[in-house]
Amino acid sequence: MTKFTPIFMGLSLLAASAGSVQIAMGQSQAQAPAPAPAPTLAAVPTTLTQAAAASAPPQASETLLDKATAANAMSDAPVQSYEDWVADFERQFGQSMNVAQDGRVFYSGRAPVSNDSAADPHYGVQLAAAYDRAVFDMQADFILQTYGREKTKLVLSLFEDQSSNKDAFDPAEIEAATKAGGSRLDALLDKGLALLDKKLDNELVKEGVPPGDIQKMSVEQKKNLFKDNLSKTITKSAFHNMQGLVPVQTRIFPDTKNGKKTMVVAVIAVQSDKTRQFAQDIARKRPSLVKGAPKQLKDLLPADTKGYLDEIGLRFTYDEAGRPMLLSYGRTSVPMDPSWSASRAMRAEQNAQSIAQSNAESNIIAFMNNNIQISESDETGTVNEDWAKKITDVSNGKAGESEETREQVVETIQKFTRSGTATANGELRGTSVLKRWSTQDANGVTHVGVVVGWTYGQLDNANAIDAQSRGRATGQQSDANRAPASDQSRMSKPINNKNDF
Repeated sequence: MTKFTPIFMGLSLLAASAGSVQIAMGQSQAQAPAPAPAPTLAAVPTTLTQAAAASAPPQASETLLDKATAANAMSDAPVQSYEDWVADFERQFGQSMNVAQDGRVFYSGRAPVSNDSAADPHYGVQLAAAYDRAVFDMQADFILQTYGREKTKLVLSLFEDQSSNKDAFDPAEIEAATKAGGSRLDALLDKGLALLDKKLDNELVKEGVPPGDIQKMSVEQKKNLFKDNLSKTITKSAFHNMQGLVPVQTRIFPDTKNGKKTMVVAVIAVQSDKTRQFAQDIARKRPSLVKGAPKQLKDLLPADTKGYLDEIGLRFTYDEAGRPMLLSYGRTSVPMDPSWSASRAMRAEQNAQSIAQSNAESNIIAFMNNNIQISESDETGTVNEDWAKKITDVSNGKAGESEETREQVVETIQKFTRSGTATANGELRGTSVLKRWSTQDANGVTHVGVVVGWTYGQLDNANAIDAQSRGRATGQQSDANRAPASDQSRMSKPINNKNDF
């Protein structure tokens, strides 16, 4: 192997003589979150307002985190681990994760918030993203384990040169190099660059480089004497439909890794014969044979606005008539700038609520029909190689002094890649906005959210409106059954029992 190493110093000097170009690099400065206005409630339907004013439901038996705190300001008090939280749920429901029993399967997953600080003004956005990641990874792990295909490839490369001339380099390579680069003018791209070559030489001489050194170049030669490499690649892929998957409980809690703290979003979800049947029913907009214990809205909604900080994601429950329904909590945050006017801040909050509503609606559509395609690749291995290297100086077309060295390369390879897509589509008929909320957490971060429900009452109402617009009113009246569900900002409020699924 032959390699030419030209002198780049001259090019740099020529560029300097022609003119300098300065590149200004801007530095972004993080803005401290500005104090947001006092918590406010958006207008909500009359029935929802009455429900929120009703008496609060009994406290859940699970311990809830008191507030969302910055990762760098969290208390050192012990916090229930993710594993213990899942184990408690398994004991409560009498069923282990990923085990089919009585027509249902429970799954669990978690994902860290990308920014370790819960005081970041974008913390609400990061919470929503972490929830999506936790749900996706949970589904991907199950699909790969149950429906995946795996391909394994192991490559071993072994070579050793114990020849008597193993340290000798081919002199023909040096001769060819001196002929190809005997003069610096020939080493340039073409003879039309003679002027450039002369300018380079003059600049180098001005800098004190001896004229004789300007005509020098070096030739590098390498020989592989030993190689013992191992590479193992494992590829998994799977595709499956996760229709009817719905979270049962969510939780946000601090965790410590590598001596640092961050916030983690954890999810426990279920997929059962009932939830799959209901998903098919609402996708086809037809009545469902699934029935459950009737529940009042006041027993499902958080008691106050701060309680919505504990809610994120989708919930499955039943309305006052015992018909299945969905509640979806979408949320995000507003990075308020103290320099904004009141109208600018109001518009930012409205935009954020639109994003939160879209997130909530997407959870419902994914429940109807969600196709997951996932692929995963692991590469591990070792590299152990010995190389002999020789560098020969060439001056004025003649080989000069040379230097021989040995190089040993020892490396460990460990790479992981996961990529996947989750696609879902469906109609929004049957959905309605149940509540819009806005409040600050203990760190001054402004959170906004929207609760979207899918109910048969709203489906009847939408069908009646559509019939009236077509001039054939059916006389059906909106039932407007609504209800929210559990938690996440800290730990979700349980609203289900095992028989619900």
